[in-house]
Amino acid sequence: MDLPATLDLRDIFYTVFGLALLGLTLQPALSAYRFVNVPAIYVLGGFAMALVGLPVVNPLGGGFQTSVVEHISELIVIISLAGAGLAIDTPMSLRRWRPAFLLLAVAMPMTIGAVFVLGWAWLGLSAAGAMLLAAALAPTDPVLARSVQVGPPGKDETPMQLSLTAEAGLNDGLAFPFVYLAIGMAAYGFADGAGWLWQWAAFDLAYRVAMGIAVGYAVGWGISWLAYSRIGDAEQGAWNSTVMVLSSTLLSYGVAEAVDGYGFLAVFMAARAGRERSRRAGRGEYEKYVHHGAEQLESILLALLLVWFGAFLGAGALAGVQLREIAFALALIFLIRPFAGWIGLWAYDCPELERRKVAFFGIRGMGSIFYIAYAQSHGAFDDIGAVWRIAALTIALSILVHGFAANFVIGRPGEEAEGETHPYKAEIGEDRPGRR
Repeated sequence: MDLPATLDLRDIFYTVFGLALLGLTLQPALSAYRFVNVPAIYVLGGFAMALVGLPVVNPLGGGFQTSVVEHISELIVIISLAGAGLAIDTPMSLRRWRPAFLLLAVAMPMTIGAVFVLGWAWLGLSAAGAMLLAAALAPTDPVLARSVQVGPPGKDETPMQLSLTAEAGLNDGLAFPFVYLAIGMAAYGFADGAGWLWQWAAFDLAYRVAMGIAVGYAVGWGISWLAYSRIGDAEQGAWNSTVMVLSSTLLSYGVAEAVDGYGFLAVFMAARAGRERSRRAGRGEYEKYVHHGAEQLESILLALLLVWFGAFLGAGALAGVQLREIAFALALIFLIRPFAGWIGLWAYDCPELERRKVAFFGIRGMGSIFYIAYAQSHGAFDDIGAVWRIAALTIALSILVHGFAANFVIGRPGEEAEGETHPYKAEIGEDRPGRR
């Protein structure tokens, strides 16, 4: 399509994304209607842009375009993880977070195993491609799962919301070992398996997870100490709360990655460390503003990425899709994840309806995009096009299915969740905190 002489791509970029950001201001009102799926609207808008011939950043092209998608999706995931870590009121412990740990220990490995087997034996992917698809589609996305997660600090939270938020906060980092496993399989195959597999288990699976947790907790504790000190932002009116959450997120991620830890885990643990310190200090009101800052940053990036994802679909990401790939995506959403989640929560004492709700809402999204782009940049996958196509199809279906289902299962904004007020609800003040 030839653009008018008075228009260039810069004009279109500013106009489209200005409208996308303006739409964010309408989201609270639109989300009050059960049949409105805001993420789907953004995806459709991007799809329409591609259909009229506007250029699209296409990761299938490799090189710079893949790097752009990788780093933008990386940024939104870490911002989302920070918000998730700040939002949870329930203190972290094996007993209180048991359902989330069951999902991580049982449901996630079952999902990885099932997707790998189906991808390799049924969809015809290579072993490395099937493992990459499994690692990318196993985690519950912390970005698009916001509608089924806990609310801001101080709001009531149900065990269902806690389980999904904690799972999304932790499993994105825990999926990384399997991304590295896929990269190793692409590079070495099963030749000399005893050598590189032991290295993968010791370094990628054990060391990097431990370092991510340790670095995140240390950085979060240190930054929260500064925030609540006499010169910190919590004592100076909380005007820099957005800067504080961005600082904590980038520092924890950067330091963890510098020592080869998992930055996603570090970001989530840094946020949890900050919540723990604020609880001990009796200053829970500050985290309300920090969480709001994270939520605003996440919303901005999400609008851009959803429009891009729709454009990616419209530019041919689904070209050549097969019936068995559609069947796979539907099976993952309606059978594999729900069954794995139900098995994982079998030993947890809760109402059967709640168990099924948690099992169903394993939403796929921005994290999956990052993992595939990252693997493409760091390994050689002969069937990367098929991996992108199947993942894009699954994410699009998840946006549609889970987006509409959440409006009915979780409820509209302003509707109180069933059950009693959570015992660890933070006391949030109405005024900005300042020096006392």
